[in-house]
Formats: sequence, C-alpha cells, structure tokens
Amino acid sequence: MCDLGALPKDTDIDAVIKDLGLDKPPKDPTTMSAQELIAEIRDIVSKLVSYGARLPKELMLFIKNLLFLDAAIATLAPDLDLIGETFQVATYFATKHGQRLAAETGTQEHPFEIDLEGFKASLGLDSSVESLTYAELQERRKIIRKRFEEHRRKEGRRSLRRRK
Repeated sequence: MCDLGALPKDTDIDAVIKDLGLDKPPKDPTTMSAQELIAEIRDIVSKLVSYGARLPKELMLFIKNLLFLDAAIATLAPDLDLIGETFQVATYFATKHGQRLAAETGTQEHPFEIDLEGFKASLGLDSSVESLTYAELQERRKIIRKRFEEHRRKEGRRSLRRRK
C-alpha cells in the first residue's frame, strides 16, 4: 500500500495491521448486523484517514479493472471456484516469476509458499473454507445488501418520526 501511494512511505505497517485488526481472525460480514457493519466500516475508514491513507489514481484504476472482471465472471463463469482460481494464478506467478518477485519485494529467493488465508479473510471466510464459487459470493453479497437496505428503511422511518 505504501508503494502504491495509498499510505505514506514512513507508515508503520505493523501498527496499521494491529489497529485494523488484520492480525485477528476474519469477521464474516454475513453474520453481522447492519449497525455492526456500518460501525466496522466507519472505524476502519477513520483509522486509515488518521494514517494519511488516500486512493491514488493507479489504485483506482486497479479497482475499476476488478469491477470489470467481477461483471465478466458473473456473466461467463458463475460457478467458478474463486479460491481454486486464485491458487492457480498465484502458483503460476510464483513458478514463472518467483525469483523476480522475491528480488523486487526483498523476500527470500526460495520457492514461494502460497497461503490463501489472507484472501479468504478478505472475503470474511475462515481457513476451513476450501472453495467458494462466484455464485456463492453473490449470495453473501445479497445477504449484506439486504441488511443495509433494512437498516436504511428503519433509519428513514425513525427520521420521519423525529420530524413529526
């Protein structure tokens, strides 16, 4: 994130990891209420801003490309196993470009150990999950979206009552 310009170069990454709770087991957003999700998002954004985080152009372009990829997978391969595909892509890069990646990132030059736990955690999954299809991911998103919509309706009703 520092190399992409999303965080200042002198950022203490260990402190960021600790502050954001990235050193703890993942939280499954499908088990959280809308209020808990909103509080979690606010907390993360507040902490990132306090570190001077920003979204540089390159990162935004990367995110845009991920959105195009997301739409393509939804249309062309809803039964694609995201965890399995991620492992295959990581294996390819480690095999074909491992030495260069190790040299450029300053890591040891022995073969990479591919660990998908961080990827699983980013989806709110624990390490016991072996596969996740795109269709299953869409269902998880639907649960979260429904909770936010219910929360928004409740907040709207509360706001109306306060005005009266």
